[in-house]
Amino acid sequence: MEPAWMMPQGAPVALRSKMWLDYQNDVKVSDVQLAAREGYQSVEHAKRYTTLGMATDQGKLSNINGLAILSESLGEAIPAVGTTTFRPPYTPVTLGALAGEARGEIFQPLRKTPMHHWHEANGAYFEPVGLWRRPYCFPRAGETHEQAVHREVLNTRDRLGLLDASTLGKIVVKGPDAGRFLDMLYTGVMSSLPVGKCRYGLMCNEQGFLSDDGVVARIDEETWLCHTTSGGADRIHAWMEDWLQCEWWDWQVYTANVTEQYAQIAVVGPNARKLLQVLGGMDVSKEALPFMQWADGTLGGFAARIYRISFSGELSYEIAVPASHGAAFWEACHEAGAALGAMPYGTEALHVMRAEKGFIMIGDETDGTVIPQDLGLDWAISKKKADYLGKRGRARTYLASPDRWKLVGFETVDGSVIPDGAYILAEGTNANGQRAVQGRVTSTYYSPTLKRGIAMGLLRHGPDRMGEVVECNTVAGGVVRAQVSAPVFYDKDGEKQNV
Repeated sequence: MEPAWMMPQGAPVALRSKMWLDYQNDVKVSDVQLAAREGYQSVEHAKRYTTLGMATDQGKLSNINGLAILSESLGEAIPAVGTTTFRPPYTPVTLGALAGEARGEIFQPLRKTPMHHWHEANGAYFEPVGLWRRPYCFPRAGETHEQAVHREVLNTRDRLGLLDASTLGKIVVKGPDAGRFLDMLYTGVMSSLPVGKCRYGLMCNEQGFLSDDGVVARIDEETWLCHTTSGGADRIHAWMEDWLQCEWWDWQVYTANVTEQYAQIAVVGPNARKLLQVLGGMDVSKEALPFMQWADGTLGGFAARIYRISFSGELSYEIAVPASHGAAFWEACHEAGAALGAMPYGTEALHVMRAEKGFIMIGDETDGTVIPQDLGLDWAISKKKADYLGKRGRARTYLASPDRWKLVGFETVDGSVIPDGAYILAEGTNANGQRAVQGRVTSTYYSPTLKRGIAMGLLRHGPDRMGEVVECNTVAGGVVRAQVSAPVFYDKDGEKQNV
């Protein structure tokens, strides 16, 4: 029996010129023979000259045959020529070994706020938000989730709601060039923000598409605190570091993701200020702490930073305390607020209230193809800055088109709720013979405050079509008729949040 290093064995050379050895790197028999003729007689040199055995199989398919052909070309035995080093995974490993512990419930680590155990003890129904688990609502005995959400919304609007907002992204940006850096990251100007004040900001990627938003607070002359969406904190922090390390490496800027260092509680509703006054320790009057400002102090015996901001349209404070004090402060708020109608509310009530106010949500109103101008956020884009991320990207013809879908509100004619993911239908059909569309619904809810279905969405020439009735499709193939309106449905003048 003779070894067969080449097939078909004994065939004329003319028929063997395309005999493949390494199927991954396209190495042929003739390549190894050429290497020998050109002086690459060491197995390691021949390997690198031909790339034989350098693919992911590390020579499992080809190296023995290749070394035999090299030996034959040199007129030596295989042991005399030698072998190369076989690296993992030359011997296969199981997928289980590769996966390790990343399986089942521990596929990804769950992140819990300092108040998580309180939420569990009080019947919270949780939903995933990134890697966090946040209360969707707090249903009571006999309540559906929908009923619980409506109760939480109405109680917050009428009396006092408490929200665990600890998952809100918090990134410290500090250094002599921090203001310059933030001016490049945000569409607006952050370097001019006075110490003690807050400013809403938008972040875009290089293409000009909206990637995140949040409130920025100026802490001191060289320090800013940037709030991001809950699911975006790690991503935005990595984005910042990417630019600092790869592009602006000589700028003196330091960033730190301190999201989990602080517990944050939103105290919301007409009785919000009364609760803080009951806790005592800080002047939270309108004059001492106006809207979009912050202050440090002691509240109810806890070291706290109070932000006078609102994502509900109501009188609202967001209070940050060290994470280790979060659960105790949360309980103190409930105890002090019991006589004022304090009630916890979850993420769905948060969504309903922000939609009633026409506030956008990253991931709902945005999908990676939306620019700030689509959402009517032109006012958050600086016209004075020479440059910022996304500025040139949005100058492209398609993104500057007047036919882009724009944000509007929708009020259903019959008071029902438009289905999630609905498209706004247009006359005619598209190239596939389906009904043409002229927009899509981005957020849709039943508003217990207004007692009817409301929605936000992107519609072609939307702001110019106020009062027009459009049709939105349903899963069952029917339509829901809705009137185009401004996206702000509740307290349009903003009087409640400024009291």
